[in-house]
Amino acid sequence: MIKIAICDDNREELAKTRRTLMTYAAKHPECEIMISTFEDAKSVLSHIELKGGFDIMILDIYMPNITGMELAGTLRERDDACEIIFLTTSTTHAIEAFTLNAIHYLLKPYTLEQFESALTKALSQLVKRKQAVITLKSPLGIHKVLFTDFLYAETENHMQNIHLSDGSILNVRMTSTELYDRLSQDTRFFKCGSRYILNLENIKEITIHEILLDTNEKLHMLRRQYPALLERYTRYAVKGE
Repeated sequence: MIKIAICDDNREELAKTRRTLMTYAAKHPECEIMISTFEDAKSVLSHIELKGGFDIMILDIYMPNITGMELAGTLRERDDACEIIFLTTSTTHAIEAFTLNAIHYLLKPYTLEQFESALTKALSQLVKRKQAVITLKSPLGIHKVLFTDFLYAETENHMQNIHLSDGSILNVRMTSTELYDRLSQDTRFFKCGSRYILNLENIKEITIHEILLDTNEKLHMLRRQYPALLERYTRYAVKGE
């Protein structure tokens, strides 16, 4: 399911964008799309804090109180890697938009073809992130590991034991710092002390003493590591990755 938010203080424009998005969804039934609409940025932030974030955000720039640019800036400060499409009547903010890693900047009135092109680009970028891989060398050979299959890595005697979603364990001779350096550009990974590198996508519950994964496996955690992990996981969960 791809979660898409539209935020525009103009109700007619909001409804138009939603209809255009529904037209796109009808043409591409392979894309399961869930649409949420908002008339102001504060409502978007409240929703994210309570229910999690979005994969794609379609933002009007000129809105009262908090502009679309300011909303995007807040999301990036929170490490939210969602794809952002700006809708606006002016070219004034184009450069600023791309410094915020916006995937597209559409000028109103835009055509259906322009909208569909922007959305296709955003969806392609999402797929690319979900297909991200790391190539690792073990005593058995060279392995390409999808980030989505990487549950966690555990350090043991200068080795990284990488636990995968199929239940297998890949043994790689490198330090946890070396491995994390290759993963850390992706916000789903977090180095928890010197023992674990965690894929935050796979965490079900965190307590002071342990981490419960979606597989129901429990990892022991030192109490002093709890605040940092909880803070980082909360920031990650807010964006819904």
